[in-house]
Amino acid sequence: MLSLTSIMTQLLLLLLNHIHKKLEMCSIEKILVSIFLFNILRLETYLCAKNNSKIIMEDAKENYKFLITGGYRPKIDNLVKYVVSIRGSNHRWFFGDDHKCGGSIISPKVILTAAHCVCKRHSRIRLKPSDLTVVAGTPRRLVPTETTQVLKVDKIIRHVYYKPLTFRNDIGILLLVKNIYEDGIAVQRISLQTHPLPPYTKCTVLGWGRIFFRGPMPNEILHVDVYIMPDNYCDARTDKYAFGMMCAGDLADPEKDSCSGDSGGPLICNGSVTGIVSFGVKCGIPEHVGYYTNVTSYLDWIRENGFSTLRPVNFILLVVLQIFLMRGV
Repeated sequence: MLSLTSIMTQLLLLLLNHIHKKLEMCSIEKILVSIFLFNILRLETYLCAKNNSKIIMEDAKENYKFLITGGYRPKIDNLVKYVVSIRGSNHRWFFGDDHKCGGSIISPKVILTAAHCVCKRHSRIRLKPSDLTVVAGTPRRLVPTETTQVLKVDKIIRHVYYKPLTFRNDIGILLLVKNIYEDGIAVQRISLQTHPLPPYTKCTVLGWGRIFFRGPMPNEILHVDVYIMPDNYCDARTDKYAFGMMCAGDLADPEKDSCSGDSGGPLICNGSVTGIVSFGVKCGIPEHVGYYTNVTSYLDWIRENGFSTLRPVNFILLVVLQIFLMRGV
């Protein structure tokens, strides 16, 4: 059974096509009718989200198909607490329609993401902090929950040698104005992978990216399990492969892949951020895999640009706190 959104989409598209064929309208009238019908569809999608309806197929026989490109929703999600949605500063129609990328919480004030997520399209020019917001604490893109946190960005950092055409050094950091509140359940920081992992290590990618190439984005975050591939396999399938990159996929099921909108999100292996979603050939294409920024290649950069740029705590306050604690012993 198709969801209400899917049925409405098909009906509206059929209606639009019928109007264009049957009525002799000028171009501007066709455009106005198209905009009217499109806005009806956007409103219907929003109302479905408000009522906690699924925006994707959810039949028992079709469960976990065509999600994040070949992904699934776990019954108990232990990973979403590490992930944020990076968005524009103001949504256009409804909450969550301005989702751009994913990111990982690596400290209460530091979000790890991809450089192309914090720059203008196909450019090295950084966005302004006021252009972005960070949403944490929820698996839902469209509906705020009790644990949802919306945070402003204080500073944007991208790798100085980032190359937008080849995705080399595709790594960036967002420093937040205020600390994220970590409760360990809905929100928690994640550790960085410190050692390269062997090929065929099983990992998980999660995000709100498109469920197929140029397809819709889901409301609820989706997961896909992939495997780290050998360097020679990664290198043989693109001329962009270089130091600081890695690739991952599932040779037995090429549908399993990250997609547009997952960029900047984490590739989590053994409980740590191992890769950052960077680029790929469309989504879920046979003989192709997803490419990631290799976190272990940038540990020094992350420490220097993430943690060392935070404002230092006042030393006197630390001394006073230490004296207070000693007196309480």
